[in-house]
Amino acid sequence: MKKLVLSIFLCLASVCFVDAQKNALGLRFGGAAEILYQRSLSTKNFLQFTLGSPNYDGFTVTGIYNWRCCQWDWTPQACDWYLNAGVGAALGFYDFDDSGLLFGVAGSCAFGCLFKRAPISIEIDYRPVVGPVIGGHHEGFYTPGFWNFGFAIACHF
Repeated sequence: MKKLVLSIFLCLASVCFVDAQKNALGLRFGGAAEILYQRSLSTKNFLQFTLGSPNYDGFTVTGIYNWRCCQWDWTPQACDWYLNAGVGAALGFYDFDDSGLLFGVAGSCAFGCLFKRAPISIEIDYRPVVGPVIGGHHEGFYTPGFWNFGFAIACHF
């Protein structure tokens, strides 16, 4: 069993060190717990999809089109710094006890760095999701989405 776990870990780790780096897979914590996937479209833009739990009480799928607004070479030996911004949409269920359907507009603004010696990025971001909740106990406007600040770490492959 230990050999199987070690083999799986080594296979996943080796995927992170492939040179192409058009994809990224990671985790985000903050106003929601999310699994994120990024797909580069070019050097200036990328798509980001997340599966998460908004306000830790529900389930959402979010898709955001992001632009790489700025890049800085503040630490040329260690990492590339960047600022991304984007817009998209969210769909999901809010409140596990009495679910309401959430339709939302999502935004994104992220500041972070991509390490040069390892294909790993870390970032802090603000990702508001605003829109109506239809049905359930929380019917009306989804207000916790305004305070969706977070920290993300991703492996690029």
